[in-house]
Amino acid sequence: MFTTSYDSRLKAYNGLFYLFVFIAFTTILSSSALAHSIYIQSSRYLVTEGKSSPLFFCYGHHIPVDDGIRSKKLKYIKIFEPTGDVKQLQIRNETCLHSYMVSYDHPGTYVLAAETNPGYYTVYIDKKGRERHTIKPKNAIMDKAQSIKKSLYSTQHTKTYIVCKEPSQNFPYKIGQKLELVPTRDISTIKPGENLELEVYYNGKKYEGKGTWDATYNGFSTESEDLFYQATEVTGGNIVMPVTRPGRWFVRYYFKTEATGEDKEKYTQMKYTATLVFQVPNEKKTKREQVH
Repeated sequence: MFTTSYDSRLKAYNGLFYLFVFIAFTTILSSSALAHSIYIQSSRYLVTEGKSSPLFFCYGHHIPVDDGIRSKKLKYIKIFEPTGDVKQLQIRNETCLHSYMVSYDHPGTYVLAAETNPGYYTVYIDKKGRERHTIKPKNAIMDKAQSIKKSLYSTQHTKTYIVCKEPSQNFPYKIGQKLELVPTRDISTIKPGENLELEVYYNGKKYEGKGTWDATYNGFSTESEDLFYQATEVTGGNIVMPVTRPGRWFVRYYFKTEATGEDKEKYTQMKYTATLVFQVPNEKKTKREQVH
């Protein structure tokens, strides 16, 4: 009888333990996943004509990959070719890193780009004093909230440039994203020790308001939001970023506007984010014999 009672209590304790672990894990996961910025990358930044190479997504805070992306979160993935053609990829209906093969059939500069569907992100303190994160608007959780810490409605745009054989004579500076980071020169020519100059465009026009940019390179740190260039506020849509070393760089820019009218019931601020990934090559450091 004692054994049966002990076993029952042990199973109950185990059940409560695993339930606690599941809840804690889910809370941590949602907390880390919801606030991420999206980056699109290529496996190679100089590709051979006629070959294929995969693109894939990075979901920061942790670079280069932090989390999977829900298919419903992606509005589109597009390939802007040197010929002027634009191809839209069919997005798989799953949560993953969303890697897709891209065929590079023409010499020149390609642009890989994506946009997210707008979504809510609310951080609130519940009636028991615990911090909660949700993708629901704030008016959907008011009965559970003691206070609202953050309430955003956000959309993100990302792009990267790939050279097939040799750069295009007419570099594709702008591709028409709602919020876009635009290099002032062919980004494939940037060398260590030079400055990367970017202009911010919003709705097709140079953005003149206030925004914030940050940046890092792959390998700088494994810690969340531990960036090489920390958040820097700028006015007038101009960014000057010293490129201190070769490697793969990740640049992010965002600005927020206050909600108006009926939107105030759903969120406090609208957040627009644009990211850019580019690679600065280095000289080969080791010699090896050619193998086949």
